[in-house]
Amino acid sequence: MKVRKVSILGLFLLLAVVVLLLPTTGLAQGDGFYTVSQGETQVQIEPLANAADAVAFYKYTNQQAATGLEKPNTAVMFLYKDSAGGGLSLFVILGATGGTAGSTTMTLSGVPTGANFLVKDDNDLMDKWQLTPPTGSVSWTWNAGKGDGMVLGPLGTEFSLSLFPQFSAGITRVVFLSGQLASPTEVTLNLLDPIIVAGTPNEPPQVGFTVSPSNLRINQPVTFDASSSFDPDGQIAKYEWDFNGDGLFDSTTTEPTVSYTYATSGAKSVTVRATDNEGATARSTLSVSIGDLAVKVTRTISTSAALPGSTFLVVVRMEPQMDVAGVGLQENLPVGWKIKPLENAGAAFKRASVQWVFVDQIRAGSTKIISYELSVPPSDQLIATTLPVCFTLTGTFQAMTPFMELPVEGDAKIEVSTALPLKEAIAHLVPRVGLDTEDTIDLRLSQKIDPQQLKRALEMWQNDEVVPWTQGSTISLEQMKELSAYAYTCTPVDLPLPLVPPARISAVRTIATPVPCNNVLLNYYGPGGDKAGSTFTVKVEIWADQDLYGVGLKEELPTGWKVIPIENDGLTYKRSRNEWVWPTKLPAGVTKTIIYQVEVPQTEMIEMAASDPCYASSNDLYGVVDSALPCMETPVTGDSGVDISDCLSVLVAISRWDVDHDRLDITLSDRISFQQVQRAIAFWLEDEVVPWTCGETVGYHMLKEIIAYWLTGTNICDPLPVIPDGPCDPDASVCDG
Repeated sequence: MKVRKVSILGLFLLLAVVVLLLPTTGLAQGDGFYTVSQGETQVQIEPLANAADAVAFYKYTNQQAATGLEKPNTAVMFLYKDSAGGGLSLFVILGATGGTAGSTTMTLSGVPTGANFLVKDDNDLMDKWQLTPPTGSVSWTWNAGKGDGMVLGPLGTEFSLSLFPQFSAGITRVVFLSGQLASPTEVTLNLLDPIIVAGTPNEPPQVGFTVSPSNLRINQPVTFDASSSFDPDGQIAKYEWDFNGDGLFDSTTTEPTVSYTYATSGAKSVTVRATDNEGATARSTLSVSIGDLAVKVTRTISTSAALPGSTFLVVVRMEPQMDVAGVGLQENLPVGWKIKPLENAGAAFKRASVQWVFVDQIRAGSTKIISYELSVPPSDQLIATTLPVCFTLTGTFQAMTPFMELPVEGDAKIEVSTALPLKEAIAHLVPRVGLDTEDTIDLRLSQKIDPQQLKRALEMWQNDEVVPWTQGSTISLEQMKELSAYAYTCTPVDLPLPLVPPARISAVRTIATPVPCNNVLLNYYGPGGDKAGSTFTVKVEIWADQDLYGVGLKEELPTGWKVIPIENDGLTYKRSRNEWVWPTKLPAGVTKTIIYQVEVPQTEMIEMAASDPCYASSNDLYGVVDSALPCMETPVTGDSGVDISDCLSVLVAISRWDVDHDRLDITLSDRISFQQVQRAIAFWLEDEVVPWTCGETVGYHMLKEIIAYWLTGTNICDPLPVIPDGPCDPDASVCDG
């Protein structure tokens, strides 16, 4: 055999290497992996190491520890390794010189078999000690300037020790030390939650992962690669993946790579948890941003409702943000519905399966549009037992390079019924041309109401005309306002109107009556035979602090009262219901003024006392101004009623007396003239009944009041000027003054 000679110097060097390697290998085998946990927080820690054993390092002196790590009013904890003997123990040191008195109780769980209290600080009558692995408890009490504590060990190579502290007094801070003895790192813990100290000889994996491609989008596979992960003392047995951050693992693999497809965009938290062959785990988390579709595929249907036998339009728009090749589109239609392709965008169309295939590559930034008409079967061929019934269109976009399979987004539902919703009917209305033609419906039109459709809708509303394909429906004021809002905001009728903040709407009514005190005089005819006494004028002013769409006014008057419009200020008036609609946008700050005249029917009135001549029979007017956008209503304020009677007060009658013709003329002013005073004196002297006053005469006090109004020039609708107390003041006393 061959013998290799080794020199003395070589042998010496070899032995030196072996000697150097032995302690290193022994330390690596005994180091293990240690953590401290509290709540959701877990931190890897390193035991403090020293050549002294645990008891010697605690250095119990003067009834407290003397490790040099003590801190006043602080609970200091750490794992301690006897580097000479190899033992591992847990130190708990409470307080220090300079601290306040305190007390703490600590319950132990998971104490390893064979462990004991190596140090009891203080083992006196003030403290209580109990230990029967795996449980135990300690209760400490210490004076000001002192401290307490313990050392528990040996802990062995694998353990999970739980501490349940109750810091009653003297402790305001808890720290766990880790690292080098000369300058340990502090892990700050709270004073309430349990503390778990664990150790294992098996070191957990080192975990990390990457994400590809660089631009992540919904409905496209995303690859997560944890190939860089490794286990320092073994191998990784499995990977668990949480793709959405909900804490639940969605997939488990033995390989480090996995693919996942997101259905929604936005930021996603992704976590991988790796488990090694001995059960140790570690995890890594990344936040990824998922963008919208690389190819946007949207279907638009020209109506949301249809009738049996009707035809509507479908448009599919494809907008890629990257070059795609091998593109196909498939639409899934209800059974029996007939398709008529209109635009195939250069694709080959297969009618039997409703599929389109593009031979050429579709470039990024381009748009491909496929459109077709779809006809609903007649009622006797429709696969439905009763109407209305909802049908669904679905579709799939596919590309081979890069590979993707996307659902067609957008419109999908069609309700087939015996009548169209009113908004759909107006949006698809083909207005008649002239009175000798009829309105028709074309469901292939868009769902936006155009000006001609709105104009025809206004006519239908005014005249209570039936809207085609609606089974006899007419347009109400609320619907007319809503149609106006849809038209002037260009909103498709299958969508809700846009959200806008509430507006401040002002609507004020002013009433001008033929006689004072809002009085209407029945059975009076003017010199020309007109019904001047029973006719009054109303003005309503509408204003808002922001733009309004679909504005309407509804005035409610007593039955039989006739409204004669004078000024509509651009609003459309419906006579049968006393309703007005502003069919366009009402800009902020613009005032719309509506003026109309009212004729009260000439009817016999019940005789009433003339003690309050400014009141006879009240008839209220009530009105509401509202808008479709924003959706709100405001009651009309201001004047709200008139008083109807066939009698006047004496004061009003005298102010309206035509002295030249000796008759009542309600067109005269509200101020009394000298000639009218003279006629009033004549009425007083003769005790003559004043016409139109229901038998009233001019009394002594009334004559003085008439004279006072003349002398002061006061409008009879206003009170007389204030005068000093005197005999004319019924409340004055002869003793006053």
